[in-house]
Amino acid sequence: MRRILLVDAASAALAPLQQGLRQLRPQWDTMAANSAAAALSLLAQDRFDAIVSDIGSPALDGPQLLAQVRDRHPNVVRLCLSENTDDDAFLRAVPVTHQFLGKPCNVDNLCEVLERICSLRDILRHPAIHELIGNLKSLPATAHTFQALSEAIARPNAHVADITQIVSSDTALSVKVLQLTNSAFYRRGAPVTSIQAAISYAGLEMIKSLALSACVFSALDASPVAVKRLQDLQGRSLRKAHFARMLLRESRHADEAFTAALLLDIGQAVLALSAPDKFEQMIELAQASGRAWHEVEPEVFGAAHPEVGAYLLGLWGLPLDLIEAVAYHHTPSRVQHAHTGMLAAVHVADAVVDATADRPAKLLDRLDASFIARTGVSRCLTAWNIHLDADALQAQRLGTR
Repeated sequence: MRRILLVDAASAALAPLQQGLRQLRPQWDTMAANSAAAALSLLAQDRFDAIVSDIGSPALDGPQLLAQVRDRHPNVVRLCLSENTDDDAFLRAVPVTHQFLGKPCNVDNLCEVLERICSLRDILRHPAIHELIGNLKSLPATAHTFQALSEAIARPNAHVADITQIVSSDTALSVKVLQLTNSAFYRRGAPVTSIQAAISYAGLEMIKSLALSACVFSALDASPVAVKRLQDLQGRSLRKAHFARMLLRESRHADEAFTAALLLDIGQAVLALSAPDKFEQMIELAQASGRAWHEVEPEVFGAAHPEVGAYLLGLWGLPLDLIEAVAYHHTPSRVQHAHTGMLAAVHVADAVVDATADRPAKLLDRLDASFIARTGVSRCLTAWNIHLDADALQAQRLGTR
């Protein structure tokens, strides 16, 4: 049973949407409210899986309502209905909205989005993950990014490739761009997994506005320690992304691998923002025990960064291939249907960078032996001139069964 709350100041707009949901999903419990006060009252009285709110009208401030829902009911999925992306209300809604939907809303699209988000939440039904994501206000983009974007866009010969390079250097902004262009508001057919394609869809001025919005919210919660860690994580993510794209430089999946590798450790950004003191404790414990961060994170936070990152990206509506790459980047053998070359490039790039970032470590210790043993992956490694000891690989496989 899903419980969905629809909010719009115009009752005439709510009626067909509510009726359509009841016809397509009779098993769902759908309720309606025509004011923020009524919506908050219903949320206080009962449990809801999701709220779908109009972005704004003279009688309803959608962004303000969703901000209150985020603070009071962080586990409720927040969807926003909008007619355009040019007004102030849209930008105010960006940090508090999981996904945007066009208005008038297509009921089929709404059902698909709600089903996907709620199903993902059910799969990753871990209280620690929900709490970490629910309390997250936004991922920070750096002020430097906004300044660089403004200067680049102001040039008469501004080119998408130049903007792509700037956006790709900032993980938070990259995620926001992908979130927006993969929302039902923008979606055109196939999912958008390339940052350059996403920028072409959204437009340069919207990219600059998103960067400004992210910069404003970056200063709200991040402590100096968290900011330093986020900068370190971002630098590491960029190294992984460039390495993954280099491995697939002759493939049409090169840009997708770059994006996936850039997002791999976004869950660690969530952990660093949510509890910077615990994050430092986790790093100290990992260094003292000689274990990888993702092995220690569940002991400190109750969840590891791959699952946290995958849940966040799923809420934001990013393509399934990217979500799977993030969720299983340490254990890609659990993925059966993804593009092998892209997943292999991402896994190897992650292992190589992490093996050298904190302390010297054997590359083999960072790799998923069962995945590496697959024929397709072995061919990829040979093509990339990466050679592993077969006996050591077999011993590692036997040791992890």
